[in-house]
Amino acid sequence: MRVVYNLGRLAPMGPAALAVGVFDGVHVGHRQVMARVAEIARDRHALAVAVLFWPHPEAVLHSESDVRLLTTLEERLDLLASLHLLDVAVVLPFTPELAATEPDSFLDELGRWCEPVAFVEGKDFAFGRSRSGDIAFLREAGSRRGFSVETLNVMDLGERVSSSRIRRLVSSGRVQDATRLLGRPYRLVGEVVHGDKRGRLLGYPTANLHLDARKLLPENGIYAMRVYLPGEHDAFHAGVASIGVRPTFGGDPKPLTEVFLLDGGMDLYGLTLTVDVVGRLREERHYDTVEALVAQMARDVEDARRLIEDETARLDGEPGMDSPQL
Repeated sequence: MRVVYNLGRLAPMGPAALAVGVFDGVHVGHRQVMARVAEIARDRHALAVAVLFWPHPEAVLHSESDVRLLTTLEERLDLLASLHLLDVAVVLPFTPELAATEPDSFLDELGRWCEPVAFVEGKDFAFGRSRSGDIAFLREAGSRRGFSVETLNVMDLGERVSSSRIRRLVSSGRVQDATRLLGRPYRLVGEVVHGDKRGRLLGYPTANLHLDARKLLPENGIYAMRVYLPGEHDAFHAGVASIGVRPTFGGDPKPLTEVFLLDGGMDLYGLTLTVDVVGRLREERHYDTVEALVAQMARDVEDARRLIEDETARLDGEPGMDSPQL
């Protein structure tokens, strides 16, 4: 999959089947959209193209909203490439000027670097000034401009699969439900930085992860994790993560993400870890004594071992679920 960041340098690419959107999370609904785009592209001898708005429109238009992301741009592009469905991904800078563009003018701009033969979108898709470029507009424009329009609405338990729904699940700690809608476990990626080394003193040395500030964190609590070290794509290390403010030690000003590897003993400083959130073990608690906390941490380790074993077996055997190594 070729990635294009600068439209000014993009030569006309000819006929294209398109999906346009934010695609945060690249969830199971997005994947069905991309599969249909690829199918149409094959049938019409066109390129399969995704056009990604970046940064998130909500962050541009409503800065006070503090929207948090399921996937960074790099993660989004990696996930799209891993589908092996698209020929090109175009990253389109989202600006207030773009948001105010008339829908027909936006289609004119697309027409400068491709010949749209089809659009595949979710049923709530809209673009342009006041979101006036909705599906009804797109279908009318297609009749004038010569492209077709299809919509997909992927449902789960009677509710539409959407990035906003998955954000609600993750932020409330329901990461196993989020896994079902994503088609893979929720993932955190961060560099190991130096902390206060309190975990080492407790007998549970932890890796303090520095994460992208825009990344959505699960609700504060203790989680079972699969941890991947650089270069280790075919095997994971079982782990436990604490996400929160450490109330037993007086609390921190903002949540920390600290990961303990159950097989331990490795110097991880400076490494970038990839962490799949398997499931929530419990809420974050205040303990009156360090001894009570350490005893609970021992129970957390055993609970994590069982949950990781069970969930890994379940995910490996579930049709349509990506392997943990994605």
